[in-house]
This record gives sequence, structure tokens and C-alpha cells, in this order.
Amino acid sequence: MIRRTQQSDARAILAMVENSGQFDADGLAHVQRTLDQHLAGQGDEIWLTADDGEPVAVAYCAPEPVTCGTWNLLMLWTREDRQGQGHGSGLVKRLENELRDRHARLLIVETSGLPEFATARTFYAKLGFTQEATIRDFFDSGDDKLVLTKPLEARSA
Repeated sequence: MIRRTQQSDARAILAMVENSGQFDADGLAHVQRTLDQHLAGQGDEIWLTADDGEPVAVAYCAPEPVTCGTWNLLMLWTREDRQGQGHGSGLVKRLENELRDRHARLLIVETSGLPEFATARTFYAKLGFTQEATIRDFFDSGDDKLVLTKPLEARSA
């Protein structure tokens, strides 16, 4: 089941992100801070949780400042033992529907160009994202930032 993230999900989400090994201490602190702000009702961000008896995946998306209807999927994470079961694609589909309801027109995702992120890039391509830009050496020397986009068509009335 895909649903809005709740306070009771916070501990499991933070553990999932920490156990991924993809976030340093500053990154973990940022995730906790933004999640806490969202749960306190601050901001326009969207947090969604895939719940299969417990939180198994999470999506976090925020509006891009100084744009008209552009949103950034800043985090999409599925617990390693639950990957490949449709949780990630379910979260993205639900997110797209919520964004259409908010009259968003463009969804962006930023990822790494490193070989270990090839699965993520393939995943987003299957969901209809296309690569728009590469920023060389963005994350670190030799680690490019790839910007992927997906236009969001308005829902028919």
C-alpha cells in the first residue's frame, strides 16, 4: 500500500536510509531534518511510504524554487531486501498523480553517472524519464550528476 508518510514511519525510514550506506552523517541529518519539518506540517514537500506491514520504501519530492510547476524527486529509496517488488514504481506513479493534482508540469530526478547507479538510471528510463543534462564532476571528481526529466500531462477533466 502506498500512502502519505506518518510520524510512526520516521524511525523505519531513517533506519532504511542509514542502512543503505549511501548517506554520510550530513546527508542523514538532512533527511531527518526535512522529514521532521514535513511531519510538523511545514513546507509543500510530498513524502510517501510504501507499507507492506511496515515501511519498505519511501519517496520525498519538493517543488523547485523559482519555477512554475517543476518538482524534484529528491529521494526514492527501497529497502534492499524489498527491491524489485514494484514498491519504487508504485511510489513514483502515486507521486505523479499527486503532482498532476497540484498542476505540476515537470518532474526531475538527479542521479549519479557512476556505474553502480546504472540500475537506478534504467529504472527511471522504464518509467519514462529522459536524460536532459550532465554536470561533470558534480558529486566528486569523476562522479557526474545526471538530470532526468519527465513531463507531467494534465489530467483530463
